[in-house]
Amino acid sequence: MGHPLFLRELLRPAERRITSLAVRSLDSAQTHSFSIHQVAERLQVPFGEIEARYDELERQMLDAYYQHLGAHRGMKYLHWNMRDINYGFAAIDHRYQVLGGTPVLVDDAKKFDLSRILIDIYGVAYIGHTRLEKLIEKNEIQPHDMMTGGEEAQAFVDGNYVGLHQSTLRKVDVLANIAERTQNKHLLTNTTWWEMHGGSLRTALDWAADNKLIALVIAVVGLVLAIYTMA
Repeated sequence: MGHPLFLRELLRPAERRITSLAVRSLDSAQTHSFSIHQVAERLQVPFGEIEARYDELERQMLDAYYQHLGAHRGMKYLHWNMRDINYGFAAIDHRYQVLGGTPVLVDDAKKFDLSRILIDIYGVAYIGHTRLEKLIEKNEIQPHDMMTGGEEAQAFVDGNYVGLHQSTLRKVDVLANIAERTQNKHLLTNTTWWEMHGGSLRTALDWAADNKLIALVIAVVGLVLAIYTMA
């Protein structure tokens, strides 16, 4: 199966511009990151000129991302509600095409939605809304540099690309934590003991463990603006 990966990206919804991506290997915990501010630093583009040269910087950032993706073909991706053209794989692919690139496509059969898998395992009422934030709270996972949707929106307006990238990296860590706890059957939810030990939920939990959820690739998506709700 190869080394599992994580990815996380931030989009500017009005134009579907991508701000930050990160790819993490689960077995080694090494993270490869791609962001606007890193490209600007390498090209010695002054901070004040990033907006004017955004398309150029974004293209180079995505070039590097797709080179990495192409070098790790065959990976399986476990993502969080990353299913349509509004954001996620399809949105990244589309934006790269708009910028003149040819994306490395990930086969749908290699994409697994972590948010839906958790529902299958623990039931639809396993946690409150928004689910990711409530999971973090219930499991006492420290968010550190992780921003809320509203905070990310303001950070983009302020040009705080470093802060956005730090939030990206932290969310990758958070999803890795949740996946590992799920695989180890240590994730705390609102699902009762009776629900967890009966019928289809028990079967689903056994399926997740037997198929080593932790060995899948996790892809996490979030938008800079608050129109994206983690659910």
